[in-house]
Amino acid sequence: LNEYGVHSADVLIREDVTLDRFIDSLDNSIVYVPLLLVVNKIDLADASYLNDLQQNMQNALYIAADKGMMVEELKEEIFDHLKLIRIYLKPQGKKADLEDPLIVRKGSTVEDVAGKLHREFLKNFRHAKVWGNSVKFPGQKVGLDHVMEDKDVLRLIIKK
Repeated sequence: LNEYGVHSADVLIREDVTLDRFIDSLDNSIVYVPLLLVVNKIDLADASYLNDLQQNMQNALYIAADKGMMVEELKEEIFDHLKLIRIYLKPQGKKADLEDPLIVRKGSTVEDVAGKLHREFLKNFRHAKVWGNSVKFPGQKVGLDHVMEDKDVLRLIIKK
């Protein structure tokens, strides 16, 4: 603690930690990121070697990218690990664009989405309409603090 400039402090630790984890907690520049273990080229491995790998690395995802084996599952796993959601945008007077969603973090609000699109949307925001699992009925009018869910459709209404 003295090396990090902490000379007088009460330290409360609520879990079993190693010395390295404790030192890491003092340094604000250290960030832990989620790990996804992927084993590629499983189509080239023999069955016994693949069986040994699966027993040693049970949480790994086994794919063959060239052959397209388990690639869609890999995409979903990456999406889940990064805690991302898809927001489909609906321009006024047009159908929702269900092909190219806006990707945002889980727990994002209408304010976060509007800010990512354009800062003027926040300044001139009136309300938004949402279709999807985050609302009680389709086309519900919501405010900036509404939390979006995966595959919601969002229409921003702004002042002219």
